[in-house]
Amino acid sequence: MKRYGLYGLAGAGIAGLIGGVWWLLAQPAGEGYGPSFFISTGIFLLIFAAISLRWMHETAAALLGAAAVWLVHYIGGAFFPALHIINFEESMTFVDWNVIWLIMGMMIFMAMFSETGAINWVAFRAFRMAKGNAWLLGMALCLLTGVISAFLNNVTAILLLVPLSIQIAQTVGVHPFTYVIPEVLASNIGGAMTIIGDPPSTIVGSHLGLSFVEYLVNMAPIAIQCMIPFLIVISWLYRREFAGAKKEFSPTLVAQLETGARITDVTLLWKAGFVGLLMMILFFTGDLFGGMPPAVIALSGAAILVAWVRPDMHRMLHEVDWTTLIFFIAIFVIVGGLEATGVIAWIAGIIGNLAGDNLTLATILMIWIPGVASGIVANIPFTVAALPIADFLSATIPGAGNNILYWSLILGADLGGNSTILGSAASIVAVGLLAQAGYRLSFGRFMRDGVPVVIATLLSATVWLLVRY
Repeated sequence: MKRYGLYGLAGAGIAGLIGGVWWLLAQPAGEGYGPSFFISTGIFLLIFAAISLRWMHETAAALLGAAAVWLVHYIGGAFFPALHIINFEESMTFVDWNVIWLIMGMMIFMAMFSETGAINWVAFRAFRMAKGNAWLLGMALCLLTGVISAFLNNVTAILLLVPLSIQIAQTVGVHPFTYVIPEVLASNIGGAMTIIGDPPSTIVGSHLGLSFVEYLVNMAPIAIQCMIPFLIVISWLYRREFAGAKKEFSPTLVAQLETGARITDVTLLWKAGFVGLLMMILFFTGDLFGGMPPAVIALSGAAILVAWVRPDMHRMLHEVDWTTLIFFIAIFVIVGGLEATGVIAWIAGIIGNLAGDNLTLATILMIWIPGVASGIVANIPFTVAALPIADFLSATIPGAGNNILYWSLILGADLGGNSTILGSAASIVAVGLLAQAGYRLSFGRFMRDGVPVVIATLLSATVWLLVRY
């Protein structure tokens, strides 16, 4: 009898819970924290966990999240209006198509430019100029990576430089980590310099409608300044490796290195260089033509080069990283669900209460919270989610109209992504390239270099922002 009494009590409890959930779902959607608020939050957190803990490919996770938002809205909302999150048409308005087209245009351009062998040729020239000095060569490769990341993008820089850097490291007699890890870190710092350098930079710059020059004037000085503490920290971390490098190189290894670092298509190089120069001129002068968006410039340059070179389009479009573009679109949809259900406004309110009317405190929060979070989760979805928070704080805190909170968000996401392998797309790509060469880069090994660099660069950036703005 006692057992049946317990079963009856448990059954009554479950029935009561189901009834309570049913009653809650049956309530009309309102301004409060209804079911859609918690469901959209749950979808976002699960997708974040899937991406950060590598449960599945990030694009697959993002697509699943976007599909969940729509299915809950349409199927669940058909029975319970409180489950309405955001419909398909509304969700498309949250996708920043300027970001999508800009990245696509640069991918098409770089797919053709990379076939010239120019980047490898420049890296080999740096090897020759260093004359056996492993430290000088490491610094040169870091600076080269930073510059390429600023004017192309950081993932492209890693794809082009890491394979050659592994060969250079083997020739010099140091472990490939000595050059590859610093290159990854440099790519995220250099990527913050321009609006086309790093996805968080592109996302925020596009959201604000900034021209190439407006972004460059504000962010390039900070990024250049951050390279100084970065190079100092790297020099100290790898002081033993640099000191123990070879002084004499194997002629065979040098010959192999030189073979893979030649200009392979001079005609294509001249055409790509000419079009690239026109693109850079337009990036700098876009304001003179009605505020021409960077996406239009990138797509126009890619289209002109394609028409001029006439490559095999099936092969060329295969080089475009469609998984990244789809990932962006899906993440925008998921975050759109958060904004539509009031989750973003709720988080912004919490941060706003912490900061009050103190712009200095808000600036510190907006650079260090993304800086820490971007090492735990991927910085791209975090930037998309945090952007509406920066909107709210900029509109409510006196003196924030100079975009300081947006600069803080960019720097926190770009620089903070250096602390772990999961923090940025560039580090994930580098890990794959190292694995292909037979070198396994562990999570903890990357953090050994990444965390000190993040702390040093975030401190430097924080001081600059507070003094400058």
